[in-house]
Amino acid sequence: MKTLLIGLITTMLSVSAFGAVQSTKKGTIRKLFAYDDYGAVAGRDGADITVWMETGIPGCNDGVWVSPSASGYKMMGSFLLTAYTTKQQVRFQVYTDKIWKGSSKSKLCQVDAIRFE
Repeated sequence: MKTLLIGLITTMLSVSAFGAVQSTKKGTIRKLFAYDDYGAVAGRDGADITVWMETGIPGCNDGVWVSPSASGYKMMGSFLLTAYTTKQQVRFQVYTDKIWKGSSKSKLCQVDAIRFE
């Protein structure tokens, strides 16, 4: 019984962690905002970057955001700038349980990965 309970708990935790990452639909970035201090992390360069596009994910309808705490923050920033200026279509992997706190009206999910396809 104890083994069964541990197995069920482990399964539930892994499913909930997996369920939090989803892929957006492919689209073009409409707006790109880079903040000078909102979302800044002590000891890290930069602040939040927000990306406005239709994601196709309920709860993240308005776009995505990148935190300076992400290990690939600078590379993601350069990818975003390239995609925005060239109107390249992109797709994002996002954490649907990490909603940007910078707006009470818009729903943006945190970026896990950027995909040029």
